[in-house]
Amino acid sequence: MILLFSGSITLSYIFILHKLQDTQKMEHRYTIHEITPFTRDWSCKIQVVDKIRPKISRDHRVNFQTTIVQDENEDQICIITYGPEVAHYDNLFKHFHTYLISAAKVREPSRFAIPMHNFEWVLDTFSIVEEVIENNEEESMLPLPSRLNMVSFADIEKQIPGDEFDLVAVVANCGTMKYQGSENRRFQEAILIDDKKKPFLFTIWGELADKDGTELLQQLHRYPVIVAKRIAISNFKQGQRTTIRC
Repeated sequence: MILLFSGSITLSYIFILHKLQDTQKMEHRYTIHEITPFTRDWSCKIQVVDKIRPKISRDHRVNFQTTIVQDENEDQICIITYGPEVAHYDNLFKHFHTYLISAAKVREPSRFAIPMHNFEWVLDTFSIVEEVIENNEEESMLPLPSRLNMVSFADIEKQIPGDEFDLVAVVANCGTMKYQGSENRRFQEAILIDDKKKPFLFTIWGELADKDGTELLQQLHRYPVIVAKRIAISNFKQGQRTTIRC
């Protein structure tokens, strides 16, 4: 009887200890809007929704990359990586994959940052990023984003230059690389059509044209359907056309 009673106490103690540890973990799990520069020992489950190609700072001293992520509420924030961390996290972060992030630096965005949130996160060698894999018994993957700032082709010309929106369209045609201005800025033009067969001229600039434009040309015979995120109207040669920031 004594042994059974003792074993019961031991099992109860282990159960309570595990529940306490689970509670402590939950207390440290925050959403994006709950995390500030004063938040300590936080972790957040996020999903990668966009990756901006690596760039060089204005003073040409360091390269950096911006990655846009969102949490379970689909609130979004920018993650910045610098120098040697750029290649590491560029390989680690995959579109629409889920990750647990902790020990990131939280700071106010610079005036050149993408207007996304009151703060931005910076990942370095001390940050902890763990990918949540499929069929994980302890952590579930976040569902695919349900929020798209969709604009119909009929309303594109009503957009204010600089405002960002999303498009879903079929690529009907795609031209070869062209160059514009004294700086020979690279761009590529594509004709998109929507579900009402309305066409629109779409322009891809810079490094995006080098990679994505080439891929569109290779897939053109299949009339690929694309989701273009964070695109904007710009004035060009006394007309309007959509352009992807790069």
